[in-house]
Amino acid sequence: MLVGGSGGIGAALSVLLAENGAEVIVHAGHQSEKCDALMKRIRALSPASSSFVQPLSAKDFSRLEETPLLAHAEVCDILCVCYGPFVQKSLEETTAEDWQMLSLMDYALPGLLVSKALPRMQEKKWGRILLFGGTGTERRTIFRTNAAYGGAKAGLNVVVHTVSALYGKAGITCNAVLPAPTFTEYTRDAEVLAEKLPGGSLLSPEEVASAGLFLLQNDRLNGVLLPVDRGWNPSFS
Repeated sequence: MLVGGSGGIGAALSVLLAENGAEVIVHAGHQSEKCDALMKRIRALSPASSSFVQPLSAKDFSRLEETPLLAHAEVCDILCVCYGPFVQKSLEETTAEDWQMLSLMDYALPGLLVSKALPRMQEKKWGRILLFGGTGTERRTIFRTNAAYGGAKAGLNVVVHTVSALYGKAGITCNAVLPAPTFTEYTRDAEVLAEKLPGGSLLSPEEVASAGLFLLQNDRLNGVLLPVDRGWNPSFS
């Protein structure tokens, strides 16, 4: 099951999982020709795969129980949460709405999905959980223009380490990929961002997705926070 699997890194990971024999359930934010084309490609690789369109917002957070999202989490063997809204503002410009949205969508939502997935994974004595954090959030980092986002993503480290420590004996792994800016259909100011990264170019979704697949396929890797950033540190940009 992939949340945020219809675009960007999530779409690339959806295809990789289908190529490796997984039955993929993609939760998309909206219907589009792009999403239809992606699912056609995925179903050609894994015919039993399916997609669900489910707009997500902080306003609807308390109503998630009424949607397929949590029900699918409760029966999945592999949970990947690639979804995560981004806000770039200085702290003095960050509004109450920004704080609430980022806290719920980038931290509480992935955490809730993990909570829903764990019981069945324990019962089966097997499960794979993959989350996506933010650049540099594996260490104490100063974020000049996205501290609220970075803080929410850093909170996922607690989820990763808690699941790996407490549920590893049940055959469950929980890891996170922490990518640098990646060139997707959602990327703004790509040229400016590219100048900051070693190598002078943004990562590709396929690069990041392949790192995620590596973590999912290796049962000896648990509690890993994997930076995929070419050594870039946003504190010095």
